[in-house]
Amino acid sequence: MSRRAVAGLLLLVAGAALLVWQVREKGASDILSGFRSVGPWFAVILGLSLLRFVARTRAWLTFIDVRVPTMPALAATIGGDAIGNLTPLGLLASEPAKAIYLSRFVAAARALAALTAETFFYTISVAIYIVLGTAAMVEFFALPEAVRLAAWIAMASMGAALAAAAWMAWQRPKIASAMLSRLPVPKLPAMIERVRDFELQAYGSVGGHGRPIATVVSWHAFFHAMSFAESWLTLWLLTGESLPLAALVLDTFQRVSNIVFKMIPLRLGVDQVGSEMVALAIGLPTGIGLKMSLVRTARVLVWAIVGLATGASATATAKRP
Repeated sequence: MSRRAVAGLLLLVAGAALLVWQVREKGASDILSGFRSVGPWFAVILGLSLLRFVARTRAWLTFIDVRVPTMPALAATIGGDAIGNLTPLGLLASEPAKAIYLSRFVAAARALAALTAETFFYTISVAIYIVLGTAAMVEFFALPEAVRLAAWIAMASMGAALAAAAWMAWQRPKIASAMLSRLPVPKLPAMIERVRDFELQAYGSVGGHGRPIATVVSWHAFFHAMSFAESWLTLWLLTGESLPLAALVLDTFQRVSNIVFKMIPLRLGVDQVGSEMVALAIGLPTGIGLKMSLVRTARVLVWAIVGLATGASATATAKRP
C-alpha cells in the first residue's frame, strides 16, 4: 500500500472519529429529525446536484474538438467524481478516469487535455466564488476574531490563486515536462516529449478550436448557481427560514473543505465539524451546520454509488472488441 493510501486511510479513520464525536455531542435523535425535515425534498437536492454534473460535463465537451454524446460524457463525469470522492487520490484518480471512461468516443489524451483546460477555468470560478462568499461573511456577520482572521487568510489565498492562474494563462508554462527533464533518469526523453505534447494539447484546447470561452464561463456560473440553490434549499428545510446569505457562506465553506481536505475520502468528519463551526459563527442554531453537511454527504454517497456503477459499465463497454 502506498504512503498516500496509508495517509488517506489514517485521515479517514480520524475523520470518522470526529464524526462520531460530533454526532454524540449533538444527539442522534436531533440529527434524524433533520433528515426527516428534508424528507422527499432530498430528490430535489439530488436533481440540483445532477444539474451541476451536467454543467461541468457541458463545459468539458466545449473543449473537445469532436462530437461526443452528452450522456456518456455525463456518466464519465459522475464516475470519475465518485473515484475522486471515495479515494485519497482526488484529482489524480478522478480526471484520468473520466478520460478513460470516454475513450470509446474520443482519444483519452484528447479528452484529458480538454478536461485539464476545463478544470483550469473551473478552478478560477471556484476561487472567485470563495472570495465572494467569504467577503459576504466578513461584511454581514459579527464573527469571532479567529474566524474573521481565517476568512481574511482564505480571501488572500484565493487572491494568490487567481494571480497564479492569470500568470499561467499568459505564460502557458510547461510545468510537468520541465520537472521531468530535471530528473537524472535514463530513457526519460521520450516520455518528456509525450508529456510536452499533452501540455500543448491542453493549452490548445483553450484557444485553438474556436470554442467560445464564454460558453464555459456560463456553464460554470450555472454550476455555482445550482450549488447555492442546493445549500439554500437544504438550509430552508432545516430551519424553516429563507437565509440566502447564510446559505452562501456555508456553500462557500464546502468549497474550502473540498480543497483543503481533498485527501480525506468524502471529507468525512472534517466537513461536518467545520460546517458546524461556521454555522455557529454566523449565528445559526446548534446542529444546523452538522445536519447540512450530513445531507450533503448523503447526496455525495448516492452519486458515488451511481458513479461506480456507470464507471464499471463504461469500462466493460470500452474493453469489448
